Amino acid sequence: MSVNKLLEHIEQNIKEKITLVELSELIHYSPRQVYYMIKKETGMPVMKYIRHRRLLRAVGEIAQGRKLFEVAVDYGFETQAGFYKAFLLEIGCSPKEYQYHEQLHFARKNHPAVEKIMMEGIIMDDIIIRKVEQRDARSIWENIFSRNTPEEVEQRIAESIKEVEEGRRVHLVASIEDNIIGNIVLVKEQYVLYSHRCSLADVVVNPAFQNQGLATRLFQEACNIAIEMEFECVTTACRGDGTEHFYKSLGMQECGRIPKGIYEPWGEHNRYDEVILLKELK
Repeated sequence: MSVNKLLEHIEQNIKEKITLVELSELIHYSPRQVYYMIKKETGMPVMKYIRHRRLLRAVGEIAQGRKLFEVAVDYGFETQAGFYKAFLLEIGCSPKEYQYHEQLHFARKNHPAVEKIMMEGIIMDDIIIRKVEQRDARSIWENIFSRNTPEEVEQRIAESIKEVEEGRRVHLVASIEDNIIGNIVLVKEQYVLYSHRCSLADVVVNPAFQNQGLATRLFQEACNIAIEMEFECVTTACRGDGTEHFYKSLGMQECGRIPKGIYEPWGEHNRYDEVILLKELK
């Protein structure tokens, strides 16, 4: 695909000056077409996307031990202060905070607050299931959506809360001592013929709390609210690679399967059955 070629070119030349005209010449499209292609694929204007990728690639090198000033200059920033300010505005935390976050991830360690709870012993009854709040965004970044940036999570939670208030979704979190360790979303189908249905999304439990029934608690609480909102069923789809057993453990039933319905256009180009699952609420 042309857009993949563009994104690969950006990655390969991330330290160089890249222009919209250069990208358009690469695939023989107009600059306007390229602008909309990249924005549709990434959700960002071209130059904002390039800046975003530069900042993340730069902090990756900082995490490996390079000095902040050297990396800032290497990625086109005139001063360390300029790089710091841009990073804070775009990513939502300081380079040092993001570096620490990445080090924990690659070491497969939890945030110290969660580690402390684990050392003290987990009492499942102390875990509260409640509606998500904007103040949860930082903890969700640290413990749940760790591959996103803090800014992305802030926006994601803000949009989700808006849809909750509009009656278009259910979004619950599992909280212990204000640390978010679990997440679940049910989204109302927008097409009028499916408006009695909701779809399951973003069921994530922090690895330290998995296999203890927390996902089931989240799902049951979400379904109870969905019933109050007069949804009649919950659906989801997943790969037929064993993942369906997780959803079946939540009480969902397989109601269909599309042979080789999922195709990965990367790596070994794997194909998987797409499994459709359902739970009736009424």
